[in-house]
Amino acid sequence: MKFVPFDVEKTTTSSAAAAVAAAGAVVSLAVIAKKRKQIGHYLKNDLALYVLTYHRSAVVTVFGLPMSLLWNCAMNTRSKYIHLFHSAPHLHDERVAKIQKQVRDRPDKNAPLCTARPGWMSVSLSYRTYKKKWNAIEMPLYDILDVDTESMIVRVEPCVSIGQLTHELNPKGYTLPVVPEMDDLTVGGLINGTGIESSSHKYGLFHEIVTELELLLGDGTIVIATATNEHKDLFHAIPWSYGTLALLLSAKLKLIPCKNYVKLTYTPHHTKDGYVEHMRQLSGEYNYKDIEAAHAKSFSSTETPMFVEGLSYSLETAVVMAGEFIDAKDVPRFAANRLSLWWKPWFYKHVEKILRSNKEKVEYIPLTDYYHRHTQSLFWEMELMIPIGNNPIFRWLLGWLMPPKVSFLKISQTEMTRQLTERTHVAQDFLVPTRKMSEFLELCDDEYDKIYPLWLCLHDHSPMPGSLLKDPAVPNTVNGHEMYIDIGVYGLPRCVHEKREDEFDMKKSMRHVLKELVKMDGFQMLYADVFNTREEFEEMFDHTTYRALRKKYKADGGAFKEVYDKMSVIM
Repeated sequence: MKFVPFDVEKTTTSSAAAAVAAAGAVVSLAVIAKKRKQIGHYLKNDLALYVLTYHRSAVVTVFGLPMSLLWNCAMNTRSKYIHLFHSAPHLHDERVAKIQKQVRDRPDKNAPLCTARPGWMSVSLSYRTYKKKWNAIEMPLYDILDVDTESMIVRVEPCVSIGQLTHELNPKGYTLPVVPEMDDLTVGGLINGTGIESSSHKYGLFHEIVTELELLLGDGTIVIATATNEHKDLFHAIPWSYGTLALLLSAKLKLIPCKNYVKLTYTPHHTKDGYVEHMRQLSGEYNYKDIEAAHAKSFSSTETPMFVEGLSYSLETAVVMAGEFIDAKDVPRFAANRLSLWWKPWFYKHVEKILRSNKEKVEYIPLTDYYHRHTQSLFWEMELMIPIGNNPIFRWLLGWLMPPKVSFLKISQTEMTRQLTERTHVAQDFLVPTRKMSEFLELCDDEYDKIYPLWLCLHDHSPMPGSLLKDPAVPNTVNGHEMYIDIGVYGLPRCVHEKREDEFDMKKSMRHVLKELVKMDGFQMLYADVFNTREEFEEMFDHTTYRALRKKYKADGGAFKEVYDKMSVIM
């Protein structure tokens, strides 16, 4: 039998393959050497872009959380440094004089004025780029100027944050009547814009706790405006003006006494009519109707709770929460729920569990924990950023780092994720009369393809002569107010969750909702993206008196732009 020499053939074939591989390697090395700059560019830019775009959750977890912690530490150190070495309330007038000089001596009188605070530091998720082109005025006004517990007034500079105020006031037994959720919100932003919380059914929006404003006009003149002096028209017009009438230098805010804890009652509902009616009853809205029906000024109205809030988990289900201040001594032993502890479930998940139990529940929550109940999860936005964020293991290991700074979330976005967010992510607050609440909930359920949860927060809407906000359309006959509700829509439509993004048209849905909102006598909060033309915007917000005041107080002619010019408009 003759054997074929297979080893020789294999050797020959292997040698040929090796030669080809060697030649290929030489060619590859030559290509790499020739295109090393392009490859380096890809690794440096395109790879980073890919990771930031398609693995953002990992980036936020691995880099965003530690960076946010470092940022918070830096800001806390900075605040303590300023407090120790630069905090000088008695030098407020000196600082104001320097700001006044900046305004009067600005080189380009035709470029509008704005504060120098970078746009990326704002809490809003929207992008505002106008500051790059305008006269940015440095305003280092970070002081709490005076706490007067006799007159129950605190005087503050505009860059003072809600965190500063709560840490200063709460240990002394005082609080603001309206305390918006996030520590980083500033008094200046809340007055020039707006702010709302679960006590707003009693006290209105944030600007309604203001008693005095110190303002710098476009020509450098300083005025003091109150609700009763010669500048009362300007006082009422500053809220919702977004820094388009004057620069805020200081403000006086009302105080109320507070206690250490909140007794919170959770009531689950499984019909839309049930939770809508429950919230309207708790708001005190019907008290005025009872007065009108009885025609008696001596009528004793039902006491409304200090705090009222709702979370809706579908069109037909929600949990309504009512809270009251309570002393620590009245809290049953071991009954306190420290919501802010890092290992605790996210608040909206905690509430959802109560909804499923279908049983009313009472909890005792430390006041500071209550004020920041949505902070850990940024309401429910963190579920989109870090899907495993509410996992018990994640909470125990990394919960103490939560949440990442909104500023970091903004600057870490790529152009692709920004565009995707604009097309698919809804972050809006709509304020509508409670008489239209049920109808608007149905509209949101349909147009936003079942985005849930929804935040439900009442507010007492009062007339504001000269403001962009229209007066109540159906005021009660006792004080001329009308009860409104903020319906907060934050998240992705169901079709987007199910990878059917093409079925959702953000612009079409937003424009339809805003059109219906105007018909219902409602309005949109302006921290969010605006989808209106200028004409449509002026249909929602009354510009008649606003423009007259701009002329009277020298805000037009280049000093300040109008509100619409400062908005993030998407058309």
